[in-house]
Amino acid sequence: MSNLMYKASAQVFVHNLKNLSAILKFAASDAKTRGIDPAVLLNARLAPDMFALTRQVQIATDHAKGCSARLAGIEPPVFADNETTFAELQDRIKRVLDFIRGLKPAQFAGSESREIVIKMPIGTLAFNGQDYLNGWVLPNFYFHYTSAYNILRHNGVPVGKGHFLGAVPGMQMSGKIAKMMAGKTGARAKKKR
Repeated sequence: MSNLMYKASAQVFVHNLKNLSAILKFAASDAKTRGIDPAVLLNARLAPDMFALTRQVQIATDHAKGCSARLAGIEPPVFADNETTFAELQDRIKRVLDFIRGLKPAQFAGSESREIVIKMPIGTLAFNGQDYLNGWVLPNFYFHYTSAYNILRHNGVPVGKGHFLGAVPGMQMSGKIAKMMAGKTGARAKKKR
């Protein structure tokens, strides 16, 4: 099961953080092309009571590094949450990717039943590793990743589903969808033979 927990967490985060990085690069370029101050996008939010783009990215990366560390049985790295530019967000994503890629599948052995306890100012959460990953982290990670995507889309950045999904690992394509996905993600589609 350890390999499955590794694949369901670390590998999922790596794939999606690479996509988030690509979306943010696209957004920075789009802002420049349209003559928009990048701070407008970085501080944009979907609703007055929701976090801005910058915080959405910070929280998504926190879930990815925190989950990967806890399932591997080590302390999560702590970041200052002081990013204010696209370049700084890119650096944060890179640091999280480097951290996750440094973990080994063997570190996840037994993580499905490992007790995970998270102490917060308002209380304590406790799970086994599998429930933590499936019931807490993945929904939260995707919520914040999707919110970041939606903030940019709402503000006119022409990103689409192909940018969000990226070139899905292990997926084989044929026909029109292979051309469509290759064009949207910038990755080469593997044609089924």
